[in-house]
Amino acid sequence: MNWWQRLTRRTKMEDQLEKELRFHLEEHTSELVAQGYSPHEARRRARLALGGPEQVKENCRDARGTRWLEDLLQDFRYALRMLRKQPGFAAVALLTLALGSGATTVMFTVVNGVLLKPLPYLEPDRLVAVHGHTDTWNAALYGEQNLAYLDFLDCQRSSRSLAMAGFVFTGGILGEPGVPEYVESREITPELFSVLGVPLWRGRTFLPEEDRPGGAPAIILSHSLWQRRFAGDPRTVGLSVVLDDKSYTVVGITPPRFQLDGEEGDVFTPLGQDTAGYLRNRRADPVGVVARLRPGATLMQSSTELALIGSQLTAQFPDSNKGRSFLAIPLHPDVGDVRSTLWLLLGAVGLVLLIACVNVASLLLARAVSRDRERAMRVALGESRGRLVRQCLTESAVLGLSGGALGVLVAAVGFRPFVQFWPGTLPRAEEIQLDWRVLVFALTASLASGLLFGLAPALRAPVREVEQTLRAGGRTLAGSSRRLHSGFVVSEIALAVVLLVAAGMLGRTVLRLSSLHPGVNIHNVLVTRMALSPAALAHPEGIRAAWQAVLDRARRVPGVQSIAAVDTFPMRQGENQLGYWNNAAVPPENQQPLALATSATPDYLKVMGIPLLNGRFFDDHDRRGSEPVIVIDEVLAQQAFGTRECMGKRLWVPEMSGPNWSGGNEPLRVVGVVGHVRHWGLARDDQAQVRAQFYYPFAQVPDSALRRWSELMSIAVRTNIPPLNVVDSLRRELRGATGGATGDQALYQVRTLEQLASDSLARQRFLLLLFGIFAALALLLACIGIYGVLAYLTGQRVPEIGVRMALGATARDVIRLVLSQSLGMIFAGVAVGLLAALAAGRLLMHTVDGIQSLEASTFFFTVPVLVVAALLASFGPAHRASRIDPIRALRQD
Repeated sequence: MNWWQRLTRRTKMEDQLEKELRFHLEEHTSELVAQGYSPHEARRRARLALGGPEQVKENCRDARGTRWLEDLLQDFRYALRMLRKQPGFAAVALLTLALGSGATTVMFTVVNGVLLKPLPYLEPDRLVAVHGHTDTWNAALYGEQNLAYLDFLDCQRSSRSLAMAGFVFTGGILGEPGVPEYVESREITPELFSVLGVPLWRGRTFLPEEDRPGGAPAIILSHSLWQRRFAGDPRTVGLSVVLDDKSYTVVGITPPRFQLDGEEGDVFTPLGQDTAGYLRNRRADPVGVVARLRPGATLMQSSTELALIGSQLTAQFPDSNKGRSFLAIPLHPDVGDVRSTLWLLLGAVGLVLLIACVNVASLLLARAVSRDRERAMRVALGESRGRLVRQCLTESAVLGLSGGALGVLVAAVGFRPFVQFWPGTLPRAEEIQLDWRVLVFALTASLASGLLFGLAPALRAPVREVEQTLRAGGRTLAGSSRRLHSGFVVSEIALAVVLLVAAGMLGRTVLRLSSLHPGVNIHNVLVTRMALSPAALAHPEGIRAAWQAVLDRARRVPGVQSIAAVDTFPMRQGENQLGYWNNAAVPPENQQPLALATSATPDYLKVMGIPLLNGRFFDDHDRRGSEPVIVIDEVLAQQAFGTRECMGKRLWVPEMSGPNWSGGNEPLRVVGVVGHVRHWGLARDDQAQVRAQFYYPFAQVPDSALRRWSELMSIAVRTNIPPLNVVDSLRRELRGATGGATGDQALYQVRTLEQLASDSLARQRFLLLLFGIFAALALLLACIGIYGVLAYLTGQRVPEIGVRMALGATARDVIRLVLSQSLGMIFAGVAVGLLAALAAGRLLMHTVDGIQSLEASTFFFTVPVLVVAALLASFGPAHRASRIDPIRALRQD
């Protein structure tokens, strides 16, 4: 019989044990009667020989091997009875734990979904990302390097360890059927879905013969676009749709929420059908590559193989591939810059949980002291120290698990509002849910919490000086217990100081950043990306005419004061960083300083309200064929020339010279200096690695780059009415501004400049709100803790206070006595907390944009709040102590 059967058949085995003991007792009694003893004497002698029945039963139970589990169940039932016996204590402890455990579980649910969950692909540990690598590439600024399309094809053909697929991000106008709209497009190779191990929801993937120039135009729709535009009609597969004036046949639908490289595209087309010149240029690297290790292949083998392929291509194409190699790294989710923020928040709620545990530990310790006589009696009756410790830990574990269960309920209700409240878009938000990982975390955290706050009461089990404990009065308190209670209060105060100072740093940061000038006039400015009609992109003259038509038509819209076209926009994703030099001896690419380059039309300065400090902005005379000019900001003027007085000076920008741009190597003449614009946002700009900026005329963009530039362009509109009020009129006016037959132009990503400026501080405001909530919870728990501990310690000192008052102490003296004890704990906690806050401040500086070093003013505003709140919490016990009747106090034992 195994241990489980022995446990489940416990009642039956107890009956059998009772019968067996009775049988042995009767048999031995009969033998003694046969020897001449009287029945009474025979039974007495038989009992003595057999031993005490209960002791024999205990020995038999020990032999079963299930005694520990039976004792555990007994302790569990006893713990439940004790909680029912003290509902007030249970309610306070469970509510405290539910707050701490619930907040922690909510944060771990988010961390698990965003950071810890594997990618939603088949065998994600076998997937790798393939990147290019050159010594001159700055991955810290530009991210990992992609591959040239021709290099990708060579790697795909030559690799024996990797099954590769490529993709390129683009966009276009989706026309018939329905109203034209801009869609995010992904050009992919046919192997993509098989490499990822993702089956299509409906239809099929691309065929190899479709992935070549002139192949049958096929398209795969995303599940969300299929639902939104075609109402989920299963007959959509096989229909024709128009993308950028080209008819495609729908061959498949992706599964719901399918994402590629962290983004959910709208449509997918074969990459091989794109005949764009940049795909045939080995110097361009637009192709992202994902690969799966073939059976038996390892990451090291694939890396060695890619290095060999890279060296072969370098030898074959030295002009374009010199110094270029390829790397394979495990494929991980792209979560942007939220990783450090999420870990920071998890650490903050961990402090709240720790404060809750210290609070409950203080309550349990007070409860344990009041039960010293009970436990001393159990020791006197033979119970071991281990049994007492196990009983205490079982009670705390029951409390911890109950609080954890309530915390899981809080998390189930709270994680969705948290995700919705997150500023901007939280990566992998669709992966956030309560799963087995979250439940395991909640169980582990609950047991760890129970062990943490149950350890102090367990270790002070009265196994020594039992007689003194039994004789002691109910109000006797050992010095060690008093020090332990004080230590708990000091810990709570210290942890609360850390959170309060962190919230104070964030509050000061938000106030400071909100007062900064962004460098532009953010009021009444609308910015929107615009997709031109595909027909207008056929030739350079048509592109230039199309943009001029857009500007002319937009000026007719009521409420529009001025309008400009621009390729990159401040405080919005997207930038063009180019190297520059102030003389003809241009250093290598990796040694050139960088500046943000912006192409715009002449009215851009007027629309944005950027101050002109010197010289002029470009005008209609600065066009293709005229001298190339630029306007620089004050930061670039200082970095390149050391002064704002730099009119007529030259700047060499390698990316804007040569045969692909100006046809020569002539420098750009500086014609104006403007104020600095906080391109990276109010919070990030001061710490940005690249702050210098220059502007060049859109009219001087070469014909070969016009189509690509048009895919990036936005329009900025200054209005004399609320900007969002002109959106509908602007859409109608510009839908067919370039003469498209179907009005196939679209505005998308429409925002106001005020929204962009506000969004640049959204993360800081969000953290301020959360840390404010955490600090408030910590302050509340700390005040509850100091109130409870002080009330308990004061209650234990009632006879002492009675003696003091009998000897002449006044109520004011008693209040001063209690408050001085409270102040000692408060100041000790503040001192420890300030040291910890210094370390927390350094952590915030490295994880939150815009935070400066910790200043004394932060302490001056936050610490007094904590001290005053703690003193107010201490006044209640002090006031009650001052009203003690000395005669009644002296009569107490």
